[in-house]
Amino acid sequence: MKRRLSDLNTYWYESTALKPPRRTFGLIEGIILSALTSAGVTGAALSIGTTLLAGIAGIGLSTGLSFLAQSLFAPKAPKPEDVQQSFRQPTPTRIKHYGRVKATGPWIFGASKAGDFYKVIALGQGPIDAIEEFWLDDNLISLNPTTGEIQQSPWIGGQGESYVRIRSRLGQIPETHYDELTAQFPEWTSTHRGDGVASLFALQRAVGSDYLTSLFPNLINTNYRVVMRAAKVQNPVTGVVEWSDNAAAIIRDYIVNQDGMRLPASAVSTPLAQAGWVTAFNRAAEAVPVDAGGTQPRYRLWGSYQLSERPADVLGRMLQCCDGRLVPTPDGGLTLDIGQWEEPTVIIGPETITGFSGLKRGRDVLTTANTIRATYLEPSQDYQGADADPWADEDDVSERGEIASDMQFNMAPSHSQARRLMKLAAYRAKPNWIGTFQCNLRALAAINERFVRIEYPLFGINSVFEVQDLRFVIGEGGILTGVTLQVQSMPSDAYNWDASQEGTAPATGSVTEDGIPTPDAPTVDFVGGAADLSFSPSPSILLFYQVRYKKTVDSTWTTSGSLENDATSFTTAALTADTQYEFQLRWVTEKGRPGPWGASTVATTPA
Repeated sequence: MKRRLSDLNTYWYESTALKPPRRTFGLIEGIILSALTSAGVTGAALSIGTTLLAGIAGIGLSTGLSFLAQSLFAPKAPKPEDVQQSFRQPTPTRIKHYGRVKATGPWIFGASKAGDFYKVIALGQGPIDAIEEFWLDDNLISLNPTTGEIQQSPWIGGQGESYVRIRSRLGQIPETHYDELTAQFPEWTSTHRGDGVASLFALQRAVGSDYLTSLFPNLINTNYRVVMRAAKVQNPVTGVVEWSDNAAAIIRDYIVNQDGMRLPASAVSTPLAQAGWVTAFNRAAEAVPVDAGGTQPRYRLWGSYQLSERPADVLGRMLQCCDGRLVPTPDGGLTLDIGQWEEPTVIIGPETITGFSGLKRGRDVLTTANTIRATYLEPSQDYQGADADPWADEDDVSERGEIASDMQFNMAPSHSQARRLMKLAAYRAKPNWIGTFQCNLRALAAINERFVRIEYPLFGINSVFEVQDLRFVIGEGGILTGVTLQVQSMPSDAYNWDASQEGTAPATGSVTEDGIPTPDAPTVDFVGGAADLSFSPSPSILLFYQVRYKKTVDSTWTTSGSLENDATSFTTAALTADTQYEFQLRWVTEKGRPGPWGASTVATTPA
C-alpha cells in the first residue's frame, strides 16, 4: 500500500475530510453570546459586556464563562501515548505538538523495491523547532548527521554497511523533497515536498531471512519515533518567535493560531491584554525548587492535539495544567490569569451583600473529596502518562474513608507540577466555605478578580474567597440592579509550596533495558583460526543471545543475529593471527528489544 507525501499539499491540507471545521471569530462570538443569553444575561447587561470587550462578545460577563473551555465543555484529554503508534490510514487526522514530545504519525508513503522498504511518516503540523532523538521500536539510535545512516549494532553489517537510513524534515514552507524516493519511484518528483508538515523518511535495506526478524521484528511495521522540540511560539515579553514550553506562550499561540482557535491577534494585543500576557509568562517561568535538587519552571506544557478536536477541549486541558483563566480586559482584550495567591484589594462587606443562597461549610458528600488522584506526562517513562503520588488528607480519610477525585494533567511534564496542581485541587474539593452571595452594584469591583475578601459578621465570615462565577442581575426594563457572586474559600496555604510536598514519583527505569538481565562474559577458545565462545544457557525462553567481537584497537564491532534459544556456544569467522580481540554477550527479547552488553572477555589469537 502506498501513501504519497506528494499528496500532502492536496490530501493533508486540502481534503475536505481532513480540514477542521471552519472556526471564524463570528462563530465563536455567536456561541458565547448564545450561552450568555441562555444563562439569563440579556438586555443592558449584555450590552455592557459587549461594550466592555469591544468585539470579543461577552466572554467575560461571567468569570465562569471566561473559563472558555472549562465552563462550556468538559474536556476529555487524550493519552500522551496516543501519538506514539504509526499506522497506515487513508484519511488521518492532522496533529499538532507543543513543547517537547515523543511522537510518530500516519504513513504517507510505503513501498518496497528490490527487497528494500521505503516509508514516509507525517509527524505533525510544522514547522517544528528540532528533532532531538530518533527511536527504532524501543531503541534509541544514533545516526550519521550527514547521511542519516544508522551507526550502531545490530543494524550495521560485518563490513560496516548500514541496514537503516533515516532522514527528516521540520515542515518548513517550502519544504524539500526526499531525493531517495525520486530516484526509485517515478511518480515521486521534486514537487512532492510536503510543505508545512514535519516528516520522517526511513529506508530499511534488504537483509537475509536469518537476520530479518532480529533487526526488524515488526518487519514493515517497524515503529519509528522521534523526540522533538515542537512548535515555535511568540514570546510575549520579547516578541521573538522561538521554541518554548512556557504555558502562557503556548496558550496565547493556540488562541490566535490558524490550527487553534483562530481569534484575531488584536484580541490579545491591546495594552492591558499584553500586560496580562507578560505577567502570566513571567509567572509560568518562575523557578520552583524540586525535591531532587535544582529548580524547574512553574508551569510548562508538553503535548499534542488533533485538529478535529473542539478548541474548547484543547484549551481546557491547557488551562487546567497551569491553573489558568482567560479573562477580558477593560480595553477590549483577552488575557491569561495564572493563579497566584495575593491579599485581595476588593472587600465584599455587609454593606454590599443583600442576600445569600447555598451558603455552607464545605461541599456536600457528592462533590467533596479528601484524596486527589491524577495522571501526568512522565518523560522518563517513555513520555507516557503516569500516576502521580495521590494527594490525601490522611485525617479525613481515616475518619470518613477515602473519597477520591480523579484528574488528568497530561500536558504537565513533571511530577512536581502535577503535585502542585493536585494541592490546589484538594483545597477546591474541600473548602471551608462555599456559597452564592447576592450583592448590590458595589460588587462590580469584583469583575475579573480571582480573589475577594468577604466580611459577613452574621456568620462570622472574614476570609479570602476564590470567585467561581460572577453574573449580572437585570431588573425591570433591562436595568442592571446587582451582581451575584458564586465563591468558595481559598486560603494562602493552597499556594504555598515546599519541595518536601512533592511526594514520591513513580519508579522509573531504562526504556531500552526494561529489566533484561546482563549476561556474564563468555569463555573464549581458539580453534582453526576462529574463536569458540561458550556461555551458560539462556535463563528464559523469551531471551536470546547475541554476540559481538572486534579487535581491541578498532571501534567497529561485528555483531551476530539472535542465536537459538538453547544455544550455549558460538563460533566466529576467521580472525587475524597474533591479534588481541574483545568479545561480549547480551540478551535480546523475542520482539527484538536488546538488553545491555555484558563484560568483555579479552584474548589474543595464536601466532
